[in-house]
Amino acid sequence: MSHTIQAYRCGPDIVKIIARSSHNYIAALPDNLNEREKENKRTSLSRSRRTVADILHCNYFRFFLTVTIKNNENGSSPTRDDVVQICKNGLRTIKRHYGGPVGYIIVPELSDEDEMNPGRWHGHIMLTAIPSDMLQPYSSSDKGLPAIIYRRMAVGIDCFSTPVFARYGYCLVERVGDTKADYDALAKYLTKTMYLDSCAPLPKGQRRIISSHGLARPERVFSGVISSDEYATIRASSGESLRDGGRLIHYVSRSALSFL
Repeated sequence: MSHTIQAYRCGPDIVKIIARSSHNYIAALPDNLNEREKENKRTSLSRSRRTVADILHCNYFRFFLTVTIKNNENGSSPTRDDVVQICKNGLRTIKRHYGGPVGYIIVPELSDEDEMNPGRWHGHIMLTAIPSDMLQPYSSSDKGLPAIIYRRMAVGIDCFSTPVFARYGYCLVERVGDTKADYDALAKYLTKTMYLDSCAPLPKGQRRIISSHGLARPERVFSGVISSDEYATIRASSGESLRDGGRLIHYVSRSALSFL
């Protein structure tokens, strides 16, 4: 049995494979307005998850940053707009001090299951660079930090703050590994609320992901038919796959592919 696929290069070492999950896949048409709206939203969320995974695998991000903002002066919790604006303000300062291009992704998030910010809007940012003099290491002797920071330091993970975001509340900065497994895990974490049953309402005209200009995107390098054995190797090498309607998306190491 053969499989028709498309292959896209994501940087020098990773390839994105798109294949049909079934030759007989037919999407049922929603039979009422409510179901159509749900299907449109499901498609949009799937596209957002795919975009995050594509950008992570195509670019060299060095830092993962989480920003939590203190309450407003009237005691109200920060809104999504507050989080996005503060993330953008901080990134402008970082880019000005770095003196060169800084790639980024901003993912505003509202999650009841988040360990640092349950039930509260906060921001996750992936960054290609942060000036070293803007990183201030946390210490296990610091008082009043979220429990997750102490746990991560206890297992040897370097945790930092940075003044451009700490002034608004607190932040956690961690260095990012550069393996496929590291980016797979980050993509899963960043998109954990991008599902129909867990996503917060998206204000009209806003995006789930804000990214800098100039980030690399996948480049198609192959479109054709491969054997079942070759596709089995892809599935075994990719680990968890993304499902996008009737398609399966795999990210694999280039070395696992015999046809490229």
